[in-house]
Amino acid sequence: MTKPPQRSGDNKRKDQGKPAPVVYTAEDVERIRREYDAKFSELEHRILKTIEKAVTPKPGEGTPLRMTMPHSSLSWIEKATPRQLIELFGSSFTDGPKRPDPGTLFMAWGALFSSLFLSSSDLQNDIDTISREDRELLSRVIHEDCTRRGGKFVFTILQKGANLDRAALVVIANLNDLAAVSQDGEPAIILLVKTCDKSIRPLLIKKAGKRLLAGVNDRDGIPVLFTVFGLGDLNVYDIEAVENVFTKEELKKVVPKTGLGRSAFDAYTEIATRLKESLAHQRKSFMNARAGAAAETGNGKAGDDASASMDGNGHETDESRETCDTSILILVVDDSRVLRSLLIQHLKNLGYENIIEAQTGDEAVVVAAEKHPYLVFMDINMPGKRDGIAAAAEIRKTTDARVIFLTSCCNKETIDRARDIDPEGYILKPFSERNIRVALRLLI
Repeated sequence: MTKPPQRSGDNKRKDQGKPAPVVYTAEDVERIRREYDAKFSELEHRILKTIEKAVTPKPGEGTPLRMTMPHSSLSWIEKATPRQLIELFGSSFTDGPKRPDPGTLFMAWGALFSSLFLSSSDLQNDIDTISREDRELLSRVIHEDCTRRGGKFVFTILQKGANLDRAALVVIANLNDLAAVSQDGEPAIILLVKTCDKSIRPLLIKKAGKRLLAGVNDRDGIPVLFTVFGLGDLNVYDIEAVENVFTKEELKKVVPKTGLGRSAFDAYTEIATRLKESLAHQRKSFMNARAGAAAETGNGKAGDDASASMDGNGHETDESRETCDTSILILVVDDSRVLRSLLIQHLKNLGYENIIEAQTGDEAVVVAAEKHPYLVFMDINMPGKRDGIAAAAEIRKTTDARVIFLTSCCNKETIDRARDIDPEGYILKPFSERNIRVALRLLI
Protein backbone atom coordinates (compact mmCIF):
# COMPACT_ATOMS: atom_id res chain seq x y z
CA MET A 1 0.00 0.00 0.00
CA THR A 2 1.43 3.41 -0.93
CA LYS A 3 1.35 6.04 1.77
CA PRO A 4 1.25 9.65 0.68
CA PRO A 5 3.99 12.02 1.85
CA GLN A 6 3.31 13.65 5.16
CA ARG A 7 2.29 17.24 5.22
CA SER A 8 2.98 19.83 7.90
CA GLY A 9 -0.41 19.14 9.43
CA ASP A 10 0.52 15.45 9.76
CA ASN A 11 3.68 16.35 11.73
CA LYS A 12 1.59 18.50 13.99
CA ARG A 13 -0.83 15.55 14.64
CA LYS A 14 2.14 13.28 15.46
CA ASP A 15 3.50 15.86 17.86
CA GLN A 16 0.12 15.92 19.57
CA GLY A 17 0.08 12.09 19.89
CA LYS A 18 -2.66 11.55 17.24
CA PRO A 19 -2.03 9.14 14.33
CA ALA A 20 -2.07 10.59 10.83
CA PRO A 21 -5.05 9.45 8.64
CA VAL A 22 -4.29 6.74 6.09
CA VAL A 23 -5.23 7.53 2.49
CA TYR A 24 -6.11 4.56 0.20
CA THR A 25 -5.71 4.60 -3.53
CA ALA A 26 -8.18 2.92 -5.95
CA GLU A 27 -5.73 0.02 -6.33
CA ASP A 28 -5.69 -0.45 -2.56
CA VAL A 29 -9.49 -0.56 -2.39
CA GLU A 30 -9.70 -3.14 -5.21
CA ARG A 31 -7.06 -5.35 -3.56
CA ILE A 32 -8.87 -5.28 -0.22
CA ARG A 33 -12.19 -6.13 -1.93
CA ARG A 34 -10.65 -9.18 -3.66
CA GLU A 35 -9.14 -10.41 -0.40
CA TYR A 36 -12.46 -9.98 1.39
CA ASP A 37 -14.41 -11.80 -1.35
CA ALA A 38 -11.96 -14.70 -1.30
CA LYS A 39 -12.18 -15.07 2.48
CA PHE A 40 -15.98 -14.75 2.41
CA SER A 41 -16.35 -17.37 -0.34
CA GLU A 42 -14.14 -19.78 1.58
CA LEU A 43 -16.16 -19.20 4.76
CA GLU A 44 -19.47 -19.63 2.87
CA HIS A 45 -18.22 -22.90 1.36
CA ARG A 46 -17.18 -24.25 4.76
CA ILE A 47 -20.55 -23.31 6.30
CA LEU A 48 -22.51 -25.00 3.50
CA LYS A 49 -20.40 -28.16 3.77
CA THR A 50 -21.01 -28.25 7.53
CA ILE A 51 -24.79 -27.85 7.05
CA GLU A 52 -24.88 -30.47 4.29
CA LYS A 53 -23.02 -32.95 6.48
CA ALA A 54 -25.40 -32.28 9.37
CA VAL A 55 -28.67 -32.69 7.43
CA THR A 56 -27.70 -35.51 5.05
CA PRO A 57 -28.72 -38.83 6.65
CA LYS A 58 -26.63 -41.94 6.67
CA PRO A 59 -27.56 -44.67 4.14
CA GLY A 60 -30.97 -46.14 4.93
CA GLU A 61 -32.21 -43.19 6.98
CA GLY A 62 -34.57 -41.84 4.29
CA THR A 63 -34.70 -38.72 2.17
CA PRO A 64 -32.45 -35.81 3.24
CA LEU A 65 -33.77 -32.37 3.95
CA ARG A 66 -33.72 -30.09 0.93
CA MET A 67 -31.06 -27.44 1.39
CA THR A 68 -31.43 -23.85 0.33
CA MET A 69 -29.28 -23.27 -2.70
CA PRO A 70 -26.24 -21.02 -2.46
CA HIS A 71 -27.14 -17.55 -3.67
CA SER A 72 -24.48 -17.70 -6.38
CA SER A 73 -25.95 -20.88 -7.93
CA LEU A 74 -29.49 -19.51 -7.79
CA SER A 75 -28.40 -16.28 -9.47
CA TRP A 76 -26.70 -18.24 -12.25
CA ILE A 77 -29.79 -20.37 -12.88
CA GLU A 78 -32.04 -17.31 -13.02
CA LYS A 79 -29.82 -15.78 -15.69
CA ALA A 80 -29.06 -18.97 -17.64
CA THR A 81 -30.38 -19.59 -21.14
CA PRO A 82 -32.48 -22.72 -21.89
CA ARG A 83 -29.44 -24.24 -23.64
CA GLN A 84 -27.26 -23.69 -20.56
CA LEU A 85 -29.92 -25.27 -18.35
CA ILE A 86 -30.14 -28.30 -20.66
CA GLU A 87 -26.35 -28.65 -20.44
CA LEU A 88 -26.62 -28.49 -16.64
CA PHE A 89 -28.99 -31.46 -16.73
CA GLY A 90 -26.54 -33.24 -19.01
CA SER A 91 -23.82 -32.81 -16.37
CA SER A 92 -25.94 -34.74 -13.87
CA PHE A 93 -24.73 -38.00 -15.44
CA THR A 94 -21.17 -37.32 -14.29
CA ASP A 95 -19.79 -38.37 -10.91
CA GLY A 96 -17.83 -36.19 -8.56
CA PRO A 97 -18.18 -32.63 -7.28
CA LYS A 98 -19.36 -31.22 -10.63
CA ARG A 99 -22.56 -33.27 -10.59
CA PRO A 100 -25.48 -30.97 -9.56
CA ASP A 101 -27.44 -31.99 -6.47
CA PRO A 102 -31.25 -32.57 -6.51
CA GLY A 103 -31.89 -29.06 -5.20
CA THR A 104 -29.97 -27.48 -8.06
CA LEU A 105 -31.74 -29.68 -10.61
CA PHE A 106 -35.10 -28.73 -9.09
CA MET A 107 -34.40 -25.01 -9.50
CA ALA A 108 -33.09 -25.55 -13.03
CA TRP A 109 -36.21 -27.58 -13.95
CA GLY A 110 -38.50 -24.75 -12.88
CA ALA A 111 -36.37 -22.10 -14.59
CA LEU A 112 -36.25 -24.06 -17.86
CA PHE A 113 -39.97 -24.62 -18.31
CA SER A 114 -41.11 -21.25 -16.95
CA SER A 115 -38.81 -19.52 -19.45
CA LEU A 116 -40.35 -21.41 -22.40
CA PHE A 117 -44.03 -21.85 -21.50
CA LEU A 118 -46.76 -19.74 -19.91
CA SER A 119 -49.03 -22.53 -18.66
CA SER A 120 -49.56 -26.29 -18.52
CA SER A 121 -51.75 -26.13 -21.64
CA ASP A 122 -49.11 -24.09 -23.44
CA LEU A 123 -46.49 -26.69 -22.54
CA GLN A 124 -48.66 -29.55 -23.76
CA ASN A 125 -49.43 -27.89 -27.10
CA ASP A 126 -45.96 -26.48 -27.83
CA ILE A 127 -43.64 -29.09 -26.33
CA ASP A 128 -41.79 -29.29 -29.67
CA THR A 129 -40.18 -26.01 -28.59
CA ILE A 130 -37.78 -28.39 -26.84
CA SER A 131 -36.09 -30.71 -29.33
CA ARG A 132 -36.68 -34.46 -29.18
CA GLU A 133 -33.05 -35.04 -28.25
CA ASP A 134 -33.30 -32.64 -25.30
CA ARG A 135 -36.60 -34.18 -24.16
CA GLU A 136 -34.96 -37.60 -24.21
CA LEU A 137 -32.06 -36.24 -22.16
CA LEU A 138 -34.46 -34.83 -19.55
CA SER A 139 -36.31 -38.15 -19.48
CA ARG A 140 -33.02 -39.95 -18.82
CA VAL A 141 -32.30 -37.54 -15.96
CA ILE A 142 -35.60 -38.58 -14.37
CA HIS A 143 -34.87 -42.27 -15.02
CA GLU A 144 -31.42 -41.93 -13.45
CA ASP A 145 -32.90 -40.16 -10.42
CA CYS A 146 -35.55 -42.84 -9.90
CA THR A 147 -33.33 -45.87 -10.44
CA ARG A 148 -30.15 -44.73 -8.67
CA ARG A 149 -31.08 -41.97 -6.23
CA GLY A 150 -34.46 -42.94 -4.88
CA GLY A 151 -36.35 -40.25 -6.79
CA LYS A 152 -35.06 -37.33 -4.67
CA PHE A 153 -35.31 -34.92 -7.59
CA VAL A 154 -38.75 -36.20 -8.66
CA PHE A 155 -40.25 -36.01 -5.17
CA THR A 156 -38.88 -32.49 -4.74
CA ILE A 157 -40.78 -31.43 -7.88
CA LEU A 158 -43.95 -33.16 -6.69
CA GLN A 159 -43.83 -31.66 -3.20
CA LYS A 160 -42.36 -28.21 -3.82
CA GLY A 161 -42.78 -27.50 -7.53
CA ALA A 162 -45.32 -25.30 -9.30
CA ASN A 163 -48.13 -26.61 -11.51
CA LEU A 164 -45.98 -26.07 -14.59
CA ASP A 165 -43.13 -28.11 -13.05
CA ARG A 166 -45.43 -31.08 -12.43
CA ALA A 167 -47.02 -30.73 -15.87
CA ALA A 168 -43.52 -31.01 -17.34
CA LEU A 169 -43.11 -34.31 -15.49
CA VAL A 170 -46.29 -35.60 -17.15
CA VAL A 171 -45.05 -34.63 -20.61
CA ILE A 172 -41.36 -35.53 -20.27
CA ALA A 173 -41.12 -38.52 -17.93
CA ASN A 174 -41.55 -42.20 -18.64
CA LEU A 175 -44.30 -42.82 -16.10
CA ASN A 176 -42.98 -46.32 -15.48
CA ASP A 177 -40.09 -44.64 -13.66
CA LEU A 178 -42.50 -42.77 -11.39
CA ALA A 179 -44.41 -45.98 -10.72
CA ALA A 180 -41.22 -47.73 -9.61
CA VAL A 181 -40.15 -45.28 -6.91
CA SER A 182 -41.97 -44.66 -3.62
CA GLN A 183 -41.78 -42.47 -0.55
CA ASP A 184 -43.40 -43.69 2.65
CA GLY A 185 -45.04 -46.48 0.64
CA GLU A 186 -46.66 -44.05 -1.84
CA PRO A 187 -45.54 -44.40 -5.49
CA ALA A 188 -44.55 -41.12 -7.14
CA ILE A 189 -47.15 -41.60 -9.87
CA ILE A 190 -49.96 -41.49 -7.30
CA LEU A 191 -48.61 -38.23 -5.87
CA LEU A 192 -48.46 -36.88 -9.43
CA VAL A 193 -52.13 -37.80 -10.02
CA LYS A 194 -53.09 -35.98 -6.81
CA THR A 195 -51.12 -32.80 -7.51
CA CYS A 196 -50.99 -32.28 -11.29
CA ASP A 197 -52.85 -29.45 -13.03
CA LYS A 198 -56.30 -30.61 -14.16
CA SER A 199 -55.73 -29.20 -17.65
CA ILE A 200 -53.06 -31.82 -18.26
CA ARG A 201 -54.69 -34.65 -16.31
CA PRO A 202 -56.32 -36.27 -19.39
CA LEU A 203 -52.84 -36.64 -20.91
CA LEU A 204 -51.57 -38.18 -17.66
CA ILE A 205 -54.41 -40.73 -17.74
CA LYS A 206 -53.68 -41.65 -21.36
CA LYS A 207 -49.90 -41.86 -20.82
CA ALA A 208 -50.23 -43.97 -17.68
CA GLY A 209 -52.36 -46.45 -19.62
CA LYS A 210 -54.05 -49.60 -18.54
CA ARG A 211 -51.06 -51.28 -16.89
CA LEU A 212 -50.14 -48.45 -14.53
CA LEU A 213 -53.67 -47.25 -13.73
CA ALA A 214 -54.87 -50.75 -12.86
CA GLY A 215 -51.62 -52.41 -11.77
CA VAL A 216 -49.92 -49.89 -9.47
CA ASN A 217 -51.35 -49.64 -5.94
CA ASP A 218 -50.98 -47.25 -3.04
CA ARG A 219 -49.90 -48.39 0.42
CA ASP A 220 -53.42 -49.68 1.07
CA GLY A 221 -53.60 -51.77 -2.10
CA ILE A 222 -55.85 -49.34 -4.00
CA PRO A 223 -55.08 -48.97 -7.76
CA VAL A 224 -54.09 -45.61 -9.22
CA LEU A 225 -57.36 -45.47 -11.18
CA PHE A 226 -59.31 -45.16 -7.92
CA THR A 227 -57.08 -42.22 -6.97
CA VAL A 228 -58.18 -40.58 -10.22
CA PHE A 229 -61.86 -41.27 -9.49
CA GLY A 230 -61.42 -39.92 -5.96
CA LEU A 231 -60.43 -36.44 -7.14
CA GLY A 232 -63.09 -33.84 -6.51
CA ASP A 233 -62.73 -31.84 -9.73
CA LEU A 234 -63.07 -34.46 -12.47
CA ASN A 235 -64.59 -33.28 -15.73
CA VAL A 236 -65.80 -34.79 -18.99
CA TYR A 237 -62.30 -34.73 -20.48
CA ASP A 238 -60.97 -36.91 -17.66
CA ILE A 239 -63.82 -39.36 -18.20
CA GLU A 240 -63.17 -39.34 -21.95
CA ALA A 241 -59.50 -40.16 -21.28
CA VAL A 242 -60.53 -43.11 -19.09
CA GLU A 243 -62.85 -44.31 -21.87
CA ASN A 244 -59.94 -44.16 -24.31
CA VAL A 245 -57.86 -46.43 -22.06
CA PHE A 246 -60.42 -48.95 -20.75
CA THR A 247 -63.45 -50.77 -22.08
CA LYS A 248 -66.38 -51.20 -19.72
CA GLU A 249 -65.55 -54.88 -19.28
CA GLU A 250 -61.97 -54.01 -18.34
CA LEU A 251 -63.18 -51.46 -15.80
CA LYS A 252 -65.27 -54.15 -14.12
CA LYS A 253 -62.07 -56.15 -13.49
CA VAL A 254 -60.21 -53.30 -11.78
CA VAL A 255 -60.73 -53.78 -8.04
CA PRO A 256 -58.71 -53.11 -4.85
CA LYS A 257 -55.95 -55.59 -4.11
CA THR A 258 -57.99 -57.02 -1.26
CA GLY A 259 -60.76 -57.94 -3.70
CA LEU A 260 -63.26 -56.14 -1.50
CA GLY A 261 -65.31 -53.08 -2.38
CA ARG A 262 -66.73 -51.83 -5.64
CA SER A 263 -65.08 -52.03 -9.04
CA ALA A 264 -63.70 -49.17 -11.11
CA PHE A 265 -66.71 -49.54 -13.39
CA ASP A 266 -69.05 -48.73 -10.49
CA ALA A 267 -67.06 -45.59 -9.70
CA TYR A 268 -66.90 -44.61 -13.37
CA THR A 269 -70.68 -45.02 -13.83
CA GLU A 270 -71.42 -42.94 -10.75
CA ILE A 271 -69.14 -40.08 -11.85
CA ALA A 272 -70.34 -40.11 -15.48
CA THR A 273 -73.98 -40.03 -14.33
CA ARG A 274 -73.29 -37.17 -11.95
CA LEU A 275 -71.58 -35.15 -14.69
CA LYS A 276 -74.50 -35.77 -17.06
CA GLU A 277 -77.01 -34.65 -14.44
CA SER A 278 -74.93 -31.56 -13.73
CA LEU A 279 -74.91 -30.65 -17.41
CA ALA A 280 -78.67 -31.12 -17.63
CA HIS A 281 -79.18 -28.93 -14.55
CA GLN A 282 -76.95 -26.22 -15.99
CA ARG A 283 -78.88 -26.27 -19.25
CA LYS A 284 -82.23 -26.02 -17.43
CA SER A 285 -81.01 -23.09 -15.32
CA PHE A 286 -79.58 -21.41 -18.39
CA MET A 287 -82.80 -21.75 -20.41
CA ASN A 288 -84.96 -20.53 -17.51
CA ALA A 289 -82.73 -17.49 -17.06
CA ARG A 290 -82.91 -16.62 -20.75
CA ALA A 291 -86.67 -17.09 -20.86
CA GLY A 292 -87.08 -14.84 -17.82
CA ALA A 293 -84.87 -12.15 -19.34
CA ALA A 294 -86.85 -12.25 -22.58
CA ALA A 295 -90.16 -11.95 -20.71
CA GLU A 296 -88.90 -8.92 -18.75
CA THR A 297 -87.70 -7.05 -21.84
CA GLY A 298 -90.89 -7.86 -23.78
CA ASN A 299 -88.89 -8.35 -26.99
CA GLY A 300 -90.63 -11.55 -27.92
CA LYS A 301 -91.92 -14.82 -26.64
CA ALA A 302 -89.75 -16.65 -24.22
CA GLY A 303 -89.71 -19.77 -26.32
CA ASP A 304 -88.54 -17.85 -29.39
CA ASP A 305 -85.85 -15.97 -27.48
CA ALA A 306 -84.61 -19.17 -25.91
CA SER A 307 -83.38 -20.27 -29.32
CA ALA A 308 -81.54 -17.02 -30.07
CA SER A 309 -77.77 -16.93 -30.37
CA MET A 310 -75.52 -14.58 -28.44
CA ASP A 311 -72.79 -12.14 -29.29
CA GLY A 312 -69.19 -12.39 -28.06
CA ASN A 313 -70.21 -11.04 -24.65
CA GLY A 314 -72.97 -13.59 -24.17
CA HIS A 315 -75.83 -11.21 -25.06
CA GLU A 316 -78.69 -12.08 -27.42
CA THR A 317 -78.77 -10.24 -30.73
CA ASP A 318 -81.48 -9.70 -33.35
CA GLU A 319 -78.84 -10.19 -36.01
CA SER A 320 -77.97 -13.68 -34.79
CA ARG A 321 -81.64 -14.70 -34.76
CA GLU A 322 -81.95 -13.56 -38.35
CA THR A 323 -78.78 -15.19 -39.68
CA CYS A 324 -78.66 -18.49 -37.74
CA ASP A 325 -81.07 -21.21 -38.88
CA THR A 326 -81.52 -23.34 -35.79
CA SER A 327 -83.61 -25.92 -37.68
CA ILE A 328 -80.62 -27.38 -39.52
CA LEU A 329 -79.74 -31.06 -38.99
CA ILE A 330 -76.45 -31.51 -37.11
CA LEU A 331 -74.55 -34.79 -36.79
CA VAL A 332 -72.28 -35.13 -33.73
CA VAL A 333 -69.61 -37.83 -34.01
CA ASP A 334 -67.39 -38.83 -31.07
CA ASP A 335 -66.51 -42.18 -29.51
CA SER A 336 -66.93 -40.68 -26.02
CA ARG A 337 -70.54 -40.79 -24.85
CA VAL A 338 -69.84 -38.14 -22.23
CA LEU A 339 -68.24 -35.78 -24.73
CA ARG A 340 -71.08 -36.27 -27.22
CA SER A 341 -73.55 -35.38 -24.46
CA LEU A 342 -71.56 -32.25 -23.60
CA LEU A 343 -71.49 -31.03 -27.20
CA ILE A 344 -75.18 -31.78 -27.69
CA GLN A 345 -76.00 -29.82 -24.52
CA HIS A 346 -74.00 -26.85 -25.82
CA LEU A 347 -75.88 -27.01 -29.15
CA LYS A 348 -79.26 -27.20 -27.40
CA ASN A 349 -78.31 -24.26 -25.20
CA LEU A 350 -77.80 -22.31 -28.41
CA GLY A 351 -81.23 -23.34 -29.71
CA TYR A 352 -80.30 -26.24 -32.01
CA GLU A 353 -82.64 -29.16 -31.34
CA ASN A 354 -82.38 -31.13 -34.61
CA ILE A 355 -79.37 -33.23 -33.64
CA ILE A 356 -78.34 -36.83 -34.41
CA GLU A 357 -75.24 -38.66 -33.23
CA ALA A 358 -72.80 -41.45 -34.07
CA GLN A 359 -70.14 -43.20 -32.00
CA THR A 360 -67.60 -44.19 -34.68
CA GLY A 361 -66.44 -43.03 -38.08
CA ASP A 362 -67.98 -46.08 -39.73
CA GLU A 363 -71.35 -45.40 -38.10
CA ALA A 364 -71.14 -41.72 -39.07
CA VAL A 365 -70.74 -42.62 -42.76
CA VAL A 366 -73.89 -44.76 -42.66
CA VAL A 367 -75.94 -42.19 -40.71
CA ALA A 368 -74.84 -39.30 -42.95
CA ALA A 369 -75.73 -41.22 -46.13
CA GLU A 370 -79.20 -41.87 -44.76
CA LYS A 371 -80.01 -38.53 -43.05
CA HIS A 372 -77.96 -36.00 -45.09
CA PRO A 373 -77.01 -33.61 -42.26
CA TYR A 374 -76.23 -29.97 -43.01
CA LEU A 375 -73.32 -29.91 -40.54
CA VAL A 376 -71.07 -32.57 -38.98
CA PHE A 377 -69.03 -32.09 -35.81
CA MET A 378 -66.40 -34.81 -36.25
CA ASP A 379 -63.88 -36.03 -33.67
CA ILE A 380 -60.60 -36.89 -35.41
CA ASN A 381 -59.22 -39.66 -33.19
CA MET A 382 -61.66 -42.56 -33.04
CA PRO A 383 -61.35 -46.36 -33.08
CA GLY A 384 -62.51 -48.46 -36.01
CA LYS A 385 -61.60 -48.80 -39.68
CA ARG A 386 -62.03 -45.07 -40.25
CA ASP A 387 -60.84 -42.25 -38.04
CA GLY A 388 -62.63 -38.90 -38.19
CA ILE A 389 -60.67 -37.63 -41.18
CA ALA A 390 -61.32 -40.75 -43.27
CA ALA A 391 -65.00 -40.72 -42.27
CA ALA A 392 -65.35 -37.04 -43.24
CA ALA A 393 -63.79 -37.74 -46.64
CA GLU A 394 -66.30 -40.55 -47.24
CA ILE A 395 -69.24 -38.40 -46.10
CA ARG A 396 -68.18 -35.64 -48.50
CA LYS A 397 -68.46 -38.12 -51.40
CA THR A 398 -72.18 -38.75 -50.81
CA THR A 399 -73.45 -35.51 -49.20
CA ASP A 400 -72.90 -31.77 -49.19
CA ALA A 401 -72.39 -31.77 -45.41
CA ARG A 402 -70.11 -29.18 -43.91
CA VAL A 403 -67.51 -30.50 -41.48
CA ILE A 404 -65.99 -29.02 -38.32
CA PHE A 405 -63.26 -31.17 -36.77
CA LEU A 406 -62.93 -31.66 -33.02
CA THR A 407 -59.50 -32.66 -31.80
CA SER A 408 -57.11 -32.60 -28.86
CA CYS A 409 -54.21 -33.24 -31.22
CA CYS A 410 -52.77 -30.36 -33.20
CA ASN A 411 -49.59 -31.89 -34.68
CA LYS A 412 -48.63 -30.98 -38.23
CA GLU A 413 -49.29 -34.43 -39.72
CA THR A 414 -52.87 -34.51 -38.44
CA ILE A 415 -53.60 -30.94 -39.56
CA ASP A 416 -52.18 -31.67 -43.03
CA ARG A 417 -54.45 -34.71 -43.40
CA ALA A 418 -57.48 -32.79 -42.19
CA ARG A 419 -56.72 -29.86 -44.50
CA ASP A 420 -57.13 -32.14 -47.53
CA ILE A 421 -60.82 -32.52 -46.59
CA ASP A 422 -61.24 -28.73 -46.79
CA PRO A 423 -63.23 -28.52 -43.52
CA GLU A 424 -65.14 -25.44 -42.41
CA GLY A 425 -63.11 -25.25 -39.21
CA TYR A 426 -61.32 -26.87 -36.28
CA ILE A 427 -62.22 -26.75 -32.58
CA LEU A 428 -59.58 -27.81 -30.08
CA LYS A 429 -60.56 -29.81 -27.00
CA PRO A 430 -61.33 -28.90 -24.34
CA PHE A 431 -63.98 -26.73 -25.98
CA SER A 432 -66.52 -24.36 -24.48
CA GLU A 433 -70.00 -23.27 -25.52
CA ARG A 434 -68.48 -20.02 -26.75
CA ASN A 435 -66.19 -21.97 -29.14
CA ILE A 436 -69.23 -23.74 -30.59
CA ARG A 437 -71.23 -20.52 -30.84
CA VAL A 438 -68.49 -18.66 -32.71
CA ALA A 439 -67.99 -21.58 -35.15
CA LEU A 440 -71.70 -21.73 -35.91
CA ARG A 441 -72.04 -17.97 -36.45
CA LEU A 442 -69.15 -18.00 -38.90
CA LEU A 443 -70.63 -20.96 -40.74
CA ILE A 444 -74.41 -20.59 -40.83
